Amino acid sequence: MKSVFASAAATAAALLLSAVPVHAKGPPPIGSIPLSEVLATLDRNGNGCIDLEEGRNYVSRRFHALDRNDDDSIDAVEAPPMAGETSASRPIGLNDWQDAYHARFDGFDTDRSGCLSLAEIEAGRSAADAGGR
Repeated sequence: MKSVFASAAATAAALLLSAVPVHAKGPPPIGSIPLSEVLATLDRNGNGCIDLEEGRNYVSRRFHALDRNDDDSIDAVEAPPMAGETSASRPIGLNDWQDAYHARFDGFDTDRSGCLSLAEIEAGRSAADAGGR
């Protein structure tokens, strides 16, 4: 049985990096952004890759866009559970949402540079689509 944090992390990671958009105002899920546009969308400092802070800022904006009732958590109504989850139970708060992104970032950052290249993002997306990371 998954822990609450593991379930929340899986939920946040699926929402953040899946190609299935959740309808809300604000930035789209990272996974729905075409790879060719990822750097232009997330690379705010222009260094050619996505560092952890840039990603966390992006997913924080996404979190607040999904939190339609402004209760500082995302529940199953605001973001329905994804296939494969063991429970429809939520909510997930911003800290857990960001922690889940951090864990996913670490899984994608294969060269441990602290910055995701397009090649790492593409490989991470492929692995996630295949049921990996």
